[in-house]
Amino acid sequence: MNFIGENSKVLFGTLDENDAEHYDEQIRNFEANSDDTTDLLKQQVCVLKTTLGAFNETLKDVAHNDKLMRKGLTDIQNYLGRLASETTRELSIFEAKFMIEKHITQVNNALSNPQRNMDLLLDSVVHAQTGASNRKLYHHICFWIPYGRASHFPPVTPFPLCH
Repeated sequence: MNFIGENSKVLFGTLDENDAEHYDEQIRNFEANSDDTTDLLKQQVCVLKTTLGAFNETLKDVAHNDKLMRKGLTDIQNYLGRLASETTRELSIFEAKFMIEKHITQVNNALSNPQRNMDLLLDSVVHAQTGASNRKLYHHICFWIPYGRASHFPPVTPFPLCH
């Protein structure tokens, strides 16, 4: 019978007994390999599920951390805003205190200048009564003369100390 299968193969391109055995063996190998391939695919699917689960947990953690970071940044921003307003308020108070102290200093200076001039005049009167010259008075008269001699003293008053 093999003779007929071989001639038929040559004449018509049909399979003979050797071809049937070869294809049967390949089909058995494929079936054996497909069981291994199926097991391997099942393992890969399990690994993929595990990896996707871990990735999903990581994404949840990232989303949670993002919320925490946003809340923390908002808290920092609010704190800095309060700090800036408190600093501005304290700076305004400090500026007001500085201006008040400056005005007090100016008032003290304005009040002390006439007092010094009065003390100088009294010293001058005392020295004039005793007949002694007053060096302090000499300095101030020389300073006052350029500002208008006639407006401060009568025209008959001599200025012997500055000539």
